[in-house]
Amino acid sequence: MRFELLIPIVAIASFVLIINQIGRVMRVRMHHRTLREAIARDSHVAPDLIAKLDEEPDGRGGDARTGLILIALAAALFAFGLVQGDEEAIRNLGGVALFPAFVGAALLGRQAYLARREGI
Repeated sequence: MRFELLIPIVAIASFVLIINQIGRVMRVRMHHRTLREAIARDSHVAPDLIAKLDEEPDGRGGDARTGLILIALAAALFAFGLVQGDEEAIRNLGGVALFPAFVGAALLGRQAYLARREGI
């Protein structure tokens, strides 16, 4: 793969990860601010908010959606290689597309396994 093609891919992936982390930090910050205000005002909602802090997420929330997005990303990378038309580009981008495809398939498989195990 040409180095010129790798730079935008890494830049876009980094941008998406940074935006995701900023959003997560903002959500946690708003939750903590709400909790502090509820405690300061001696609100009846404070015990519920504190109990919510102790809850652990089930870890299954976004597996299916993330898996589908990764598989779509793999398809887009492979299609981009096909559009280039060069045999080397098809081979290189097809190889790169395998990584998100396998991770997406693993996430979808995990989601299906957990759903079957729980009888959903």
